[in-house]
Amino acid sequence: MIPKAWEGTTTVNLPYPTSLIVYIVIWAAVIAGLFFVYQRSRSAGFVRWTTQDILIVAIMGVLLEVYDNLLGDQFITPIIQLIPFGHLLALNDLPYMFLLMVGIALIRKPGCATAMVFLNFILMQLLYSGSGINVLMWPYGLLQGLLLDIYIVQRGGRVFSRGGWVAVIDGLILGALRAFPAVTVQSAFLGPLLEGSTKTLGYIFFYTLLNTIGNGVEAAISGPLAVRIARSVNPGAERPLTREKTVPVDSTLQGGSAL
Repeated sequence: MIPKAWEGTTTVNLPYPTSLIVYIVIWAAVIAGLFFVYQRSRSAGFVRWTTQDILIVAIMGVLLEVYDNLLGDQFITPIIQLIPFGHLLALNDLPYMFLLMVGIALIRKPGCATAMVFLNFILMQLLYSGSGINVLMWPYGLLQGLLLDIYIVQRGGRVFSRGGWVAVIDGLILGALRAFPAVTVQSAFLGPLLEGSTKTLGYIFFYTLLNTIGNGVEAAISGPLAVRIARSVNPGAERPLTREKTVPVDSTLQGGSAL
């Protein structure tokens, strides 16, 4: 874990009324982000989701859960913890980020990242939390995918449309956005308010920084391979995802020249 000298002594633990206000603001930001993705995807003319897209989300969400809380936690994480800074850099997330990038490369539509990550989060709560679904923790699950979808919207459907260095850069940004700000929000606000766990300011800073670097690099490595897999599984994966806007023809041209 993080060296004690890096953690410092300043604990982040806001008073309850302040924590509650911050929690409400976090929920409001998440809802606003989801609405933004929905509205911008409609105005930008993204192709509608298909039954195949929904099936891919379901399959990838289950695969993410199988790795994240079964194979990863039971077999990979104990090995990674033996490597200095291995767990802080989230090296155990490499297969997870690879699966997530493949799912995004297959669908490439706004909402796909949030849908896959949140399905994984819900399955984790149902199977491993011991208390069932906890709606209060949903902002953490949603934030892990929301900013990825905002990036997909801002890229105008060009995410993972090409391989090579373009896919590396797309992966780097997507991976970093998966970690930040979700890790910070969980450690600084949700943990103290909902779980009673407190962390120092130094711990939160370095844990967020190293996780962001680790997830970013892992997704950057996975990006080009995810594009190749998507194209081999679905030859239409590189198709344009926005509908071309039709330009109305001048009425004088439609009716011919009046002579």
